[in-house]
Amino acid sequence: MNPIDSKLKKILAMIDGATSEGEARAASLALQRLLAANNMTIDDIDLTEDAPEVNEFAEELGKRVPEWVKVLAYVIAKNYRCRYYMQTSHGAYDYWTGCRRVTGTRFIFVGESQDATVAAGCFRATKHAIETCFKKFCDKRAEQDGTKIGRRAGVKNSYCLGFIQGLENSYREQLEQDETMALAIVVPESVARYMNDELKLKKMKPHSITVSADTSIEDAGKEDGYGFGQGDRIATCA
Repeated sequence: MNPIDSKLKKILAMIDGATSEGEARAASLALQRLLAANNMTIDDIDLTEDAPEVNEFAEELGKRVPEWVKVLAYVIAKNYRCRYYMQTSHGAYDYWTGCRRVTGTRFIFVGESQDATVAAGCFRATKHAIETCFKKFCDKRAEQDGTKIGRRAGVKNSYCLGFIQGLENSYREQLEQDETMALAIVVPESVARYMNDELKLKKMKPHSITVSADTSIEDAGKEDGYGFGQGDRIATCA
């Protein structure tokens, strides 16, 4: 499949997977512009290519997973043509508590070809970066006013959620500047079909997240996340 057909196929996938009238309209306009620019009609599109295989790649996360880590996985997955789901393993039944204790948790990224591997790698690197940046933020605050805020309720959640928001803002800005990149990260229909029809997963229950009343903590996270996002994108347009 040549590059033009590949781009057209991605636009058609965007139209097929649109969740709102606005998304469908935007994708339709993009299709019209690309066809006109290449003096083509819809009948000229060659889509005779075997669909890439849908693969999974797992990331082990231990027994307890903070809510911000789940948010990060969602943001990374959707920006790298993937979806993800969470899988937990349990030990023997505990008669004292009446339940089986969680012994491990893993996030499974699902994507075509090598997309799942790329998304998992980006997730791992970004999670590590957030942990490192949070420690530096706490050290800086301690130097400035002599207070150790790292263990205060909601502080880490505020910083990490801010970081993820900044990262997502950076991604969104890149997509607005490059239409082809926006097409390149559309989650393939094959991935959505695999998640919905083959896995038949249960929806994860939402949990409340305790955050700090100090908005400067979230703001610091946003700034760091935005800066990280400007340099971390490893996905390229086909």
